[in-house]
Amino acid sequence: MISKDEIRHLGWLSRLELTDSELDRYATQIDEIISYFDKLDNVSLTGSDPARSIKKVSELRNDNIHVFEGDPLEFSKNRKDGFVKGPRMV
Repeated sequence: MISKDEIRHLGWLSRLELTDSELDRYATQIDEIISYFDKLDNVSLTGSDPARSIKKVSELRNDNIHVFEGDPLEFSKNRKDGFVKGPRMV
């Protein structure tokens, strides 16, 4: 189990001021998260190929092209001679 001091230290590193009730709650929540990782550590992966992709490239969605009718620059505030004018970069 993670201690209150460890949670307090994490809060200090994150620049958070945590109350005692928050320390208790976060310690419990972090313990639950760590227990999920413990369950994942115990999963047997024998016979599985880690490089195998679940989706094939051919199963991905099709690209749809939409032609925009009108002047794309009409929505920009700073236009000059058919170009968008941006701030000066020094």
